[in-house]
This record gives sequence, C-alpha cells and structure tokens, in this order.
Amino acid sequence: MNDYLPELYTDRDLTRARRRGKVVGWLQGGTAVLLFGIGYSLIGWIPTLLVLGAVGFVVYKLVRGSKGGDESV
Repeated sequence: MNDYLPELYTDRDLTRARRRGKVVGWLQGGTAVLLFGIGYSLIGWIPTLLVLGAVGFVVYKLVRGSKGGDESV
C-alpha cells in the first residue's frame, strides 16, 4: 500500500524538519525551566506580601475609623 502514495517530502526535508523540531524543543524546554526558576524564586515573597497587605489593611482601618454607623440609608 505504501508504494502507491506520492513522495511529498525528500529525505533532506525530513532531516531539516527533525533538526528544527529538536531546536524548538530545546528552546521550549529552556524557556520553561527559566520561567519555573523565576516563579520559584518569587514564591518566597508571597508570605511577605500577605503580611504587608494585612498590616496595611489594619493601619487603613485604624486611620479611617468607623464612620459608617450614622450614614446608613
């Protein structure tokens, strides 16, 4: 059955496609590792940002006070 199929691509085309596929795979893998490393290094900042956000919220509530008691409609 394979004898009746037309020859669309040469061996040179197939070799070039394999080489290009390997290069693209290496670039994608390298990019994924780089982005994972950056994300992993930023994970340490999450607790710090949460604490700063909580402290900022408490300071905001203390400075703003409770003004909403008499103004309800």
